[in-house]
Amino acid sequence: MNIRTDKAIAATTDTAVLHKKMLQLLSALWVTHAIGAFARLNLADAIEDGAGDLAAIAQLRNLNPDRVNRLLRALSTVGIVSETGPGHFAMTPLGGLLGSRAPQSMRTTAMLLTGYLGDMWGKLADAVTGDAVAFESMAGQPLFDWLAERPDEAERFHRMMVEVHGPETPAIIAAYDFAGFQHIVDIGGGNGALISAVLAAFPGRRATLFDLPEAIALARRGEGGPLPGVTLCAGDVFKAVPAGGDAYLLRHVMHDFDDDDCGRILRNVRGAMAPEARVLVLEAPVPHTPTPGPGRWLDLHMMLLANGRERSLDDYARIFAGADLRLARTLPTRHPAMTIIEAVAAPSRQA
Repeated sequence: MNIRTDKAIAATTDTAVLHKKMLQLLSALWVTHAIGAFARLNLADAIEDGAGDLAAIAQLRNLNPDRVNRLLRALSTVGIVSETGPGHFAMTPLGGLLGSRAPQSMRTTAMLLTGYLGDMWGKLADAVTGDAVAFESMAGQPLFDWLAERPDEAERFHRMMVEVHGPETPAIIAAYDFAGFQHIVDIGGGNGALISAVLAAFPGRRATLFDLPEAIALARRGEGGPLPGVTLCAGDVFKAVPAGGDAYLLRHVMHDFDDDDCGRILRNVRGAMAPEARVLVLEAPVPHTPTPGPGRWLDLHMMLLANGRERSLDDYARIFAGADLRLARTLPTRHPAMTIIEAVAAPSRQA
């Protein structure tokens, strides 16, 4: 998003310019769903397997050639494919992310964000009007309860988390020195990709991976990478967390919950951690100035999904204080969606 350009458009009184911009904004939904359809039909794999010819693509997927052509022709305007000639298409590096075999595939993300995670955005007005959680209104129960009863859906959801957050991992490793820790506890660490990377870069440390049973099952299968000597522990973060760690990692955990629930989680961590331990909240704080980052939009998504929220550094300082912790420092990383927010025990509890 170009902030300067958007501000100029917002300030103009030229009706034609405003009308065009509004149509662009409203029709963005078309692009999103076209990308979702492309991912569901697995057209990226078909094209990359050499079926660049329209007739061959359609035959591989048992589709209507004319409609495939119209979909690909539209997607060529946003860089998902390139139209190399009449009825011939090639993958672009951007569209390649929607292939099932891509190292940084985002195919599952595209399907979920244009599935039930997209449907809940239709309830945004209701959510703003009242205090309902859009996902709960649709599904009849909170997200994590719903996932716990649907292992296949839970696995897809965790795969999306890996797709979205996986590229942050090298940036975290590069930005923070874990050498001084002996026991690292990864709270909500999913399939173990982060703790696996930490141990690869800083070998010889003990580690515990703590998450819901469905996530621990993924880690046990090795989907997040090698976990040498890691204790795999399934549990409920609102009841207790593993004790004795001198570093507690919470990557994109806090934004799933409201302030009260975050306080409960942090108090459990505070009660379990060693006296000199560090709590590392791995999130992207919402800046006070209007920047082109995704934080303000992700904040709405989390509100609809689980009554969660994105937070500023002031917000983090406040909820840390409520759990007898103190915001010690923040470390930027080279990934735009990741900052390391470090907290320590509040002075009154360090005596």
